[in-house]
Amino acid sequence: MAEPKPAFQDLLSAHQSGHALAQSFYTNSDVFGHDVDEVFYKDWHLAGHISELALPGDYFLFEMLQESVIINRDDLGQIHGLANVCRHRGSRVCIEPRGNTKRFTCPYHAWAYNLDGSLFNARHLPPEIDRTKLGLRPIATHVFHGFIFVSFAQDPTSFAALHRDLDPILTPFGLARTKIAHRMVYPVKANWKLLVENYNECYHCATAHPEFSRSHPTHMPPDRVAPMNEAMQVRSTACGIRTDYIDAIGSARPDHAPDYAYNRYSLYEGYKTGSQTGSALAPLLGDIKGYDGGASDLYVGILNPMLIYCDHAVVYRFIPIDKDHSAQEIIWMVHEDAQVGRDYDLDRLLWLWDLTTIADKKIIEKNQEGVNSRYYTPGPFVDMEAYAKRFVDSYLMSFKLDEID
Repeated sequence: MAEPKPAFQDLLSAHQSGHALAQSFYTNSDVFGHDVDEVFYKDWHLAGHISELALPGDYFLFEMLQESVIINRDDLGQIHGLANVCRHRGSRVCIEPRGNTKRFTCPYHAWAYNLDGSLFNARHLPPEIDRTKLGLRPIATHVFHGFIFVSFAQDPTSFAALHRDLDPILTPFGLARTKIAHRMVYPVKANWKLLVENYNECYHCATAHPEFSRSHPTHMPPDRVAPMNEAMQVRSTACGIRTDYIDAIGSARPDHAPDYAYNRYSLYEGYKTGSQTGSALAPLLGDIKGYDGGASDLYVGILNPMLIYCDHAVVYRFIPIDKDHSAQEIIWMVHEDAQVGRDYDLDRLLWLWDLTTIADKKIIEKNQEGVNSRYYTPGPFVDMEAYAKRFVDSYLMSFKLDEID
């Protein structure tokens, strides 16, 4: 296995297992450059959902850092990812963030491309030039239970293990038969890793998220939660929901696969879903037969966690901007036939995770301010931060060390 860059060797060697990361991991430009090359441009990213591409010619743009990708459906129903870079002189080809078109035409010199990316027309191009080699460059895409993922890697990891392990679990939720009810982006003045760490632990939930903690017992010790989970599992079976536990993140993931994990846990008694009062928010998803009073944590890659209730799903996207700035996008999914105003109230649907994310934004930005201090030193994780530690361990593997103690 390749050695890490010499500039990182001392930083990696100084890391204490079971502790938070050193300051430079959150503030150093070279480290962020590593993150761009070894994490963001190699992992899979949730770009959207097939419901956004209902018709041939439908498209939307997915953008990360300096890259822009056209995600579209062609006349045969095939979904494509195309680099939004003209093969003439590099202009952005597609300007509007979404729409429907028969072809993509560059606004600079009018080179036109078919929906599959092949070159359709280039005015005055000499006949001896091979037009078949001048199509828009393809970007790897994969549709996983209705969600469209994009990878910039030359050799993207395979979803085979995810389909094997997760298809039987996720199929009852019918995620491919959902649609976007709403989406919001929350800018955060912090390094992206602080956003991911915050999401991966609920040690802070009791004090920072009282609304969340009224319905979700994830801030409670395992021995207090176990009886609730056992009771939920009986209800889950009756509702057609599986409660498998899968942890394939970091050293546990199969070869040439992205990180993935799944866990279903009980809400407090009286809560059907993640709502303010515990009452239902929307029609049941997929083929679920009733409310088991649970919620599922799903990870597909380290930047794309999801929370699946019986009647809606909440999708998180952690978006890196630069070493000091990130964003959180939340996408609320409901059954494809659900109609706002008739089947669900949008404000009630958004309430919990909008409120929680606004609170997290403040927490994370204050965390970054403290990490920037000359007095910051990494402290130890506690047991309730096990998933945050899991993320840190997985992240450190991107430096290609066999083991970091």
